[in-house]
Amino acid sequence: MFFCYPKLSNTPLASVIATFACQPFLPVAPVALSRVVQLIADDSGQNRLSSDSSCVRMGSSVELKNLDSNQQGWLQLVYPPQACYRQGRVSVLSPLGLALLGQTTESDIQLKVLGHRLRLRVLSVINVKQRLKRKT
Repeated sequence: MFFCYPKLSNTPLASVIATFACQPFLPVAPVALSRVVQLIADDSGQNRLSSDSSCVRMGSSVELKNLDSNQQGWLQLVYPPQACYRQGRVSVLSPLGLALLGQTTESDIQLKVLGHRLRLRVLSVINVKQRLKRKT
């Protein structure tokens, strides 16, 4: 996910920063965790996460543009056990996942990881509705 690299001349350091941006940092601040829980819980029904197809939520595939390097790429927002940086699956509890959750197309996000700033723009969002299996 080279598009998540900050604008640095030191490529190994840029790789480490991008990796940390996509991996869960624990403990998560209580306010951030509350926001995640609320957005996930609300996703079952009548809020903008389920009605707005351009809104980033769990399972969303998101196309991002790095505003510093102009590189673009796709990632998927997933629960921590499914996260895999090399496969483009970013944990919702990572700094990048927390910043993306609830954003819409054309939103700009900024985050600081290991003292380096990442500026990204959400270009497009793909959400696939999954049917929940009901117990009979």
